[in-house]
Amino acid sequence: MNLLTEKNLRVAFIEDSKTMMSILHKLIEKTPNMEVCGAWPSAEEALPQIHETAPNVVIVDLELPGMNGQDCIRILSAMLPSAALVVLTIHDHPEQVFGALEAGANGYLLKNSSHETIIEGILTAHRGESPLSPAIAGMVIRSFQKNPPKKPTVPLPSLSPRERQILELLAKGLVPKEAASELHISYETVRDYLKQIYQKLHVRSRTEAVLRFLDARQAT
Repeated sequence: MNLLTEKNLRVAFIEDSKTMMSILHKLIEKTPNMEVCGAWPSAEEALPQIHETAPNVVIVDLELPGMNGQDCIRILSAMLPSAALVVLTIHDHPEQVFGALEAGANGYLLKNSSHETIIEGILTAHRGESPLSPAIAGMVIRSFQKNPPKKPTVPLPSLSPRERQILELLAKGLVPKEAASELHISYETVRDYLKQIYQKLHVRSRTEAVLRFLDARQAT
């Protein structure tokens, strides 16, 4: 896992469950080069104070007392344009997923994710990418396949045969580790290919890359 080396990554969270708040606090504080800069049980308590804490990443639950998480994210995206906003919730209904992403969430993780996945999601969001739980990424891709755009987007730049192979497997729902096994190459090699794909397609996550790939394929 790649960790920051220059300064601590400042993480804030808005979560009404005391148990989950305690878990997040301990998880972040025990991770090198991370620190909790703020924690609030509601949007109403967080919004007047959060700007002063200067968070790099804000974790938001969707089911909050008072103002819901989606509306909170919409306000935070305007208030903290340089911060990454990551949903951490139990809800995986399409309406809530797409509503949160449209409101400005950079990522969407489920609370049943492993602690390692949550930390990696925070780091991924801070790097400017879009962490999505596998089930959420699959939902986004399936939604696109059922409702493709009527007009094609900008044509794909030149991709190598291996890059196309990887995108084909990801479009079928495989995660990078499964794609590596299918192609008999290492997981690290797949990650290197994905970095090249992101640069070529000007995207921030594998889900965005797959959507661009499917879009172009629909047009051919």
